[in-house]
Amino acid sequence: MKFSIRLAILAFLLLPAFYAISQTHTPKPGVSICSGSNGFYEYLPQGYWNNPNEKFPVILFLTGIGELGNGTTDLNKVLTNGTPRQINVGIFPNSFNVNGENFKFIVITPQFTSGMWSGNITECFNYIETHYKVDINRVYLTGLSMGGGACWAYAGTSKTNAERIAALIPCAGAQGPNLSYALNMAAGNLPVLATHNDNDPSVPLSYTNYYVDHINAAPVPPTPLARRIIFHPSIPLHEASWTTYDLDLNANGLYNDSMNGKRNVYEWMLQFKRNFNIVPVNFTAFNATKNQSNTLLQWSTSNEVNSLGFSIERSTDNRNWTAIGFVNSNGTAGGNYSFTDIAPGRGKIFYRIKQQDNTGEYKLSEIRFVDFGSKGSILIYPNPVANDIRINTDILFENAKLNIYNTQGQLMKQVKLNGTGTLIIPFNNMPTGNYVAEIIENNKIEKLRFIKN
Repeated sequence: MKFSIRLAILAFLLLPAFYAISQTHTPKPGVSICSGSNGFYEYLPQGYWNNPNEKFPVILFLTGIGELGNGTTDLNKVLTNGTPRQINVGIFPNSFNVNGENFKFIVITPQFTSGMWSGNITECFNYIETHYKVDINRVYLTGLSMGGGACWAYAGTSKTNAERIAALIPCAGAQGPNLSYALNMAAGNLPVLATHNDNDPSVPLSYTNYYVDHINAAPVPPTPLARRIIFHPSIPLHEASWTTYDLDLNANGLYNDSMNGKRNVYEWMLQFKRNFNIVPVNFTAFNATKNQSNTLLQWSTSNEVNSLGFSIERSTDNRNWTAIGFVNSNGTAGGNYSFTDIAPGRGKIFYRIKQQDNTGEYKLSEIRFVDFGSKGSILIYPNPVANDIRINTDILFENAKLNIYNTQGQLMKQVKLNGTGTLIIPFNNMPTGNYVAEIIENNKIEKLRFIKN
């Protein structure tokens, strides 16, 4: 019996560690995801980094007015309600099974410094789609109170906005009636599930009823029709998010009509997807190969429509990307393309192609990577040296620092290293003896011992 109790206690103590390994919820203080935010929380599911080409559905969660803050010392406020709260306390599932398919969410929760407007939300989506491995056909928006109002406003501002997201869940949305908003959401054929308390003392229930009714009364109503769930708390209560995001919200089938039989709002979202082409050209190949210290990128297309060209982007972490070159389109017939990265750096280097239209629109290709090893090769040869130090390397140095010390630790020579291959450093005026060459590049230090004859 004592053994069983100890085992249970051990399992309980290890649970947070297991959870941390399988799922990550990371604060990003001071990182601006849009012009109205100065920090956010990033949730990545288990296995996010396993396959560089795997795409994930994403939820952008918009908080209420009580969670506003400076994005740094106030950032934990966004963990108060809804999805970020579930993640923080460890009850958010790693995956959801819908129609026989498993899905794992990315969840991004920005902290806004004041209000929200539709332009902020557009910036958030742009950031997310360029920094994460997002399935652009499964982008979901939800929020509560002020954030719920921003959901109505963003999706309603234009048909384009409504079409960008696969489903919308405003919770007690603080946005007054606006007919054009309702008509744009209907025109964008946007699935909507709105929730509200019937005795909400802060945001009138009539707001939610207005949008659902007018979306469904549009000249061409959406498929499916907009749905609502009205809760009936025993006392006047504004906060409806704990109920809305309950993982067993519809376990007893009470809301089957609104939720199409799904157990919770996450499963409800995942019923819906858009049908965007990942790249608006027909790619027949895309390869990245290591060529000594360079990377050769090659891709082919058999058809291109309205294509301006291809921006080549590189990353060391598969998250933050830098444009390193541009190749013009061959025209509508497509063709073969190549680009050589002459300064890839060390370690695992990721590449993707950003295909750009003449209209300014863009789509992203799949990701390829090349592994240049964790250190690269640096060798002083011959050793001992005579008049010159010859450093042989497959690393492309850019203003790396070379410090040469004698056995007493005195700095004897200091130069900058630029280039790759064989780098020659004059050393003929130095006394004979033992030396250490210290090379510092990008906060990495290599030390090589050599003898001067």
